Amino acid sequence: MADSEQQIKKYRGNCHCRAFVFEFEAPEIKSGVICNCSICYKKGYFAITPGVELKIVKDGGTIKQYQFGEKKWKHQFCSKCGTATYGTSEFFNPPMNMGINARCIQNLDIWALQERHVDSTAHPPPYTPPTHPGPLPSPQSISDNQGTLYHGSCHCGAVTAALKVDHPFENQSYKGMLAECNCSHCIRGGYVWAYPTKDQLVISGRENLTWYEFNQKIVRKGSCKHCGVLVVVEPVPIQEGEEVSEEMRKFREGFKDIRPVNLRVVNQDELDVEGLRRGGRVRQAKRAGEGGEYVNP
Repeated sequence: MADSEQQIKKYRGNCHCRAFVFEFEAPEIKSGVICNCSICYKKGYFAITPGVELKIVKDGGTIKQYQFGEKKWKHQFCSKCGTATYGTSEFFNPPMNMGINARCIQNLDIWALQERHVDSTAHPPPYTPPTHPGPLPSPQSISDNQGTLYHGSCHCGAVTAALKVDHPFENQSYKGMLAECNCSHCIRGGYVWAYPTKDQLVISGRENLTWYEFNQKIVRKGSCKHCGVLVVVEPVPIQEGEEVSEEMRKFREGFKDIRPVNLRVVNQDELDVEGLRRGGRVRQAKRAGEGGEYVNP
């Protein structure tokens, strides 16, 4: 059956906090584009360009626009939960100028879709990674002259990071877990997680992080308030006088020295996250439904 004869389906999508909901009609989605330009890479976009108009079903006023460089693209993301939703370009006429992040679409199995990888790093202007101003991590478990040091940032540079691990992530000698998970929030961002200890990670610009809590609110996820790139996960601090179950208290205690970090923030010239994925170094952790079923709006 030719593309023009494909059955048209109605799709519905939303950011994770449900403040923004949209719909569109298009042929069945079977594939998407994974681009390695700086913004697509850091936000984990799985892009589709259906060439149709979006119908905005709900707009809670949380959508924020991010532009950079020559400002030919307008990238939209939720300022509350950090979900990248869609972008529009000046290079094409509507509706062909719109790229939708398919990760936002309800009941769409992203891991089952065909991935088309596009190399866009050579397209001008070049992206210059922001410099981490320091300090650098000095974990007790790794000697000063050993280990591997990585540098990274959100896209706009308001938040930077330095990460030191015992062995390179690309090397089989690294024994820690690298994972992407399909929980309702992680699948929307295409995050690739490493789980260093607290003293292995240093973040600069924490005042530029927006913290998002959901479900049981055991942990909170920090993304840049300016560009929306998610950086780190921390346990939700226990407030004085707060009543929590013994189970939750033990979980928080066990989590307090771990700092899951989104490896997409690491500079691409230091770490090829998509290469790790395709090479099987990143585990697909199926956690959908754990801790309570997510309800689509």
